[in-house]
Amino acid sequence: MVHYKPIEILVSGGAIACTLGLTTGVLAQIIPDNSLESERSIVTPNVQKQDGLIDRIDGGAIRGSNLFHSFQDFNVGNLQRVYFANPAGIENILGRVTGNQASKIFGTLGVLGSANLYLINPNGIIFGQNARLDISGSFFASTSNSLLLENGEKFSTQNPKAPPLLTINQRPGLDSWLPPQSAIANSGNLSVGQDLTLVGQNLDLQGQLQADSNLTLQASDTVKIRDSFNNPFIASAGKQLLVQGNKIDIFALNHPASGFFAGENMLLRSANSIGGNAQFFSNGNFRLEQMNGNGGDLANTDDPIIRASGDVSFNSYTGASIHIFAGGSVTIDSLTITSPDTTNFINETVTLADGVTQVPINGSVKPTVDIRAGTNAFNPPGITGNSFVFSSTPNINGNPSSANITINQIINQGGLVFLTNQYQPNLVLSGDISVKSLLGTFAGTSGGGDIVIDSRGKIITPKFVDASGVDFSTFSFSNPGGNITLLAKDDIFMPSGSQIFSYGSAGGNITLKSQSAIIQEPAPPGDSYIESAAYGSGQGGDVTLNAPSISLSNYVQSNLRTGATGPGGKLIITANSLQANQAELSNITRGGNAGNVIVNADAISLNNSRLGSQTLSADGGKAGDVEINTKTFVATNGGQVFSQTEGVGNAGNITVNAADAIALTGTSDIGAFSGFSSIVFPTAEGNGGIIKIKTGSLSLQQGGQIRATTVGRGNAGRIEVEAAKSIVMDGAILLANPNLPQSVAIPSGIISEVLPGSQGQGNVININTSQLSVSNGAGISASTIAPGDAGSIFINASESVAFDGNPGQPFKPSGAFVSTLEGAIGKGGTLQITTPFLSITNGAELEALTEGGGDAGNIVIKAKDRVFLSGTNTGLFSNTNPGSTGNGGNIFIDPELVEIGDGATISVNSQGGGIGGNIEIQANKLILDNQALISAETASSNGGNIALNLPDFLLLRRGSRISTTAGNSGAGGDGGNIKIDTNFIVAVPTENSDITANAFFGRGGNVDITATGLFGIGFQQQLTSGSDITASSQFGVSGTVSINNPEVNRSAGLVTLPEKPNDPRNRVIASCAATEGNSFTITGRGGLPVDPTATIRSQTLLSDMRDFTTTESRNLASNFSPQTRQLIVAATGWIINAKGEVELVASLPQESSPQKSFNCSHS
Repeated sequence: MVHYKPIEILVSGGAIACTLGLTTGVLAQIIPDNSLESERSIVTPNVQKQDGLIDRIDGGAIRGSNLFHSFQDFNVGNLQRVYFANPAGIENILGRVTGNQASKIFGTLGVLGSANLYLINPNGIIFGQNARLDISGSFFASTSNSLLLENGEKFSTQNPKAPPLLTINQRPGLDSWLPPQSAIANSGNLSVGQDLTLVGQNLDLQGQLQADSNLTLQASDTVKIRDSFNNPFIASAGKQLLVQGNKIDIFALNHPASGFFAGENMLLRSANSIGGNAQFFSNGNFRLEQMNGNGGDLANTDDPIIRASGDVSFNSYTGASIHIFAGGSVTIDSLTITSPDTTNFINETVTLADGVTQVPINGSVKPTVDIRAGTNAFNPPGITGNSFVFSSTPNINGNPSSANITINQIINQGGLVFLTNQYQPNLVLSGDISVKSLLGTFAGTSGGGDIVIDSRGKIITPKFVDASGVDFSTFSFSNPGGNITLLAKDDIFMPSGSQIFSYGSAGGNITLKSQSAIIQEPAPPGDSYIESAAYGSGQGGDVTLNAPSISLSNYVQSNLRTGATGPGGKLIITANSLQANQAELSNITRGGNAGNVIVNADAISLNNSRLGSQTLSADGGKAGDVEINTKTFVATNGGQVFSQTEGVGNAGNITVNAADAIALTGTSDIGAFSGFSSIVFPTAEGNGGIIKIKTGSLSLQQGGQIRATTVGRGNAGRIEVEAAKSIVMDGAILLANPNLPQSVAIPSGIISEVLPGSQGQGNVININTSQLSVSNGAGISASTIAPGDAGSIFINASESVAFDGNPGQPFKPSGAFVSTLEGAIGKGGTLQITTPFLSITNGAELEALTEGGGDAGNIVIKAKDRVFLSGTNTGLFSNTNPGSTGNGGNIFIDPELVEIGDGATISVNSQGGGIGGNIEIQANKLILDNQALISAETASSNGGNIALNLPDFLLLRRGSRISTTAGNSGAGGDGGNIKIDTNFIVAVPTENSDITANAFFGRGGNVDITATGLFGIGFQQQLTSGSDITASSQFGVSGTVSINNPEVNRSAGLVTLPEKPNDPRNRVIASCAATEGNSFTITGRGGLPVDPTATIRSQTLLSDMRDFTTTESRNLASNFSPQTRQLIVAATGWIINAKGEVELVASLPQESSPQKSFNCSHS
């Protein structure tokens, strides 16, 4: 291989404004001029060469390693073979044409050696169809008028003279500031062993060009390249390929073998947009640039294909479908696709990196942007010319910088946008994909185009990713939207304001999958979103997000717009961690049925965000269901999962499966609670959905709620909560909203409500857990303020239930409430609690209240072990409030032990016109202490009844009461009845503990007591300061008090004793003599009969022989020691032992009695 220095050519002279034609049959004419004098060129015809006869050119002026020739005319005829002799030491042969005729090369032009050949003719150079080059070095053809030599002299065609007589060793170069004068045309096959350079004012190229090294095609005006159906155009360079012109006009798509091929970099440089309808193959970088070095523009009417093993970069492209395969990066400012192309296209189905998604690519069917970076799939096909074969394709030696794809803007009307660096990837390279704007992938007739981005690194999404199906004739979404698919090995990052959407008669599917994270940067509400929407009969598109980590901060939706009739698409989110901050993740329908929302994530956090489904449809479309599967779910600052209906259709169901824990905390600035909600709005005609929650532990704090509400013509949804370990509800907050007249208290809790204006029913709240704790103003509530009935509450806790605390006004106490509120007609629901242990303390309440016309609900407590109530205002209440007309509800309690103390109350009082409810307690033991109260009192109506079934005892202490008093404000009403069935009733006479069934103007109630014994309490005609049982009426007829002592079977448990005890000889020591301090008494036949059923006769009764007088102290012998012993005496009091049992006790006198030592010796 010959090594040489770069060449530069000085170009001067005027332009020739004509097009060179190709004329066949022209006689070869090589006429040397006399400018070199004695060193003039010599043409020798018919010289024998190994492969045939040639015309040889000898002579010339030798200067160093350069040989100069000068000709008047220089032509090579058809089939003529002209060769320059190559003397020893000559590296460059330079020939100029000083005449005024263009050079016509119709045969073979060669060099008999390895020297480079330069041909300069300012009149033009024409290579005919049979033109060939037989040059192992480089060939340089130019229509400039001079060469600039290294000493400042010129080898000029305008002022011809011999080169100076000094050694010239430097290879001549292009003098770029002097333009060439005429055109160069080629339709032949030109191939050289080194560089091939054509420089003219215009280049008209239709043949084939190959350089084993560099190929340069340069025009000061226009480079025009064409192929034909029969003859391809091929430009092939083993190294660099440069095409430069003020204008570049390429159309080489008629022949499948046409194209540009470079073993290294390929550069197209032009001051204007480049017409590049061709296939380009570069084993280095491919670049389009302007004369100033900035990125160049490419404009095509057909489908270019660019393949490069290195980087691809240019400023813009406008035209038909484009395909780019880059071993490195792709950098483009803008792409505008105007149409498909049926001439030059790729038809392929590509499987994406997820191994599932397939993308059909066909640039002839739809406008296509097909860009594949960082790929190994860029090898060109075999390069075969017409009538001879090019050398094999050079080896890949590109130097790709990365696999990045960076594009500012893509506009594609209804076609496919496919960007990937995952296709047959070079895994050594890293690469991201960044597009700033992806607009107008919509079309007038066929629908929105698909957008597919598949990245081995990050994807930075454009401001707009639009695959909508817009009909421009009507400016409506009458065509289906296209699909959008983004796959990334690294993050998918949506900058602030980024919008990804597909609208149409059917919404397109939107899929974002990342092996790292999907990140939606915060933006003002509505400025950034992911949305698929259907406007017609087609179905809505699915929106799918899948990544280990997903962070969202704005809208993600699949919607059915007004007029849509098809089913909605699904919103599916799959992640290890989902974080939503001020986001809206939802499916909304204004037409057909909305799609479901499905979230599968190990950890979910909603901060001031909403996730759910909604119907606004007037046509009967229902909201979709919401399904969440996770380990931990956290909602804060108004984070909410919702299902709601505002139209004609049911709200969807909410199902949450959280294996570990759910935490709902706080509210938003406008008062939206954190939690789960199902709402039937005033405009709705449909039922609320079911809220079903299953978790390990559930926490609701500082306003966190689970709420089912109806305000419309539909029933509220059912709430089902199952927490294997525990449920904790704690606290309430006071919201100061400037839009409201006063602050609003928002409790933590689980709520089912029927609000004013609704025509529906409340629904059930089912709670199943091990431990339930409700404190500091939190609550569980089922209420109605409408014609519909309130829902019921069922609580099942396998270990314990605890309600604690009353934060005071304006907050409500902690508790559970089934309420018929003021203005309601519907009935209250049932409150049922099943647990071993129920604790209600410090002002907490269980309440079944009516303030309206409906009856209050019932309270049922099934506590296996213990019910404990303590504290002022603490209690179980099934009351009616003043102004109400409904009846009070009933309370039923069934534990082992009930303890009510420190002002706590169980009440079914009626303060309105309705009848008070009843209280029934079935427990082994009931203890009332320190102002405790069981009450079925009424203001003016009949009092309710109280039934206590207590097998062990009833204990009243320190002013505790059981009351069914009627008309306690001095009004009428009969007192309710009290029925007590127990073993003992125990009270302290002086502590004013009462059992009353009194009345004022009505009849006193009846008190029916069945007990073995009453201690410290008894019947009185009127209440006294002691402990009383009364049934009086101040102005009416007193009731009755019936105290029954059941007959005792005295022989029960007795056994017959033996008539003779054990042998006394085994019990008496005969050797012990009677001494001081001992005695022995024989009673004969005294004592009880042997048979316990026998009659006791008076003479058999034992006399008490003990002397209780104080005995005289005596000085006993030292071997006596006093011992104390406890005497059995009558009971004078009682105590409660650790088991909650009553024990009768007495003050025990201590007696000291001397005992003789068992030593029988005297002292």
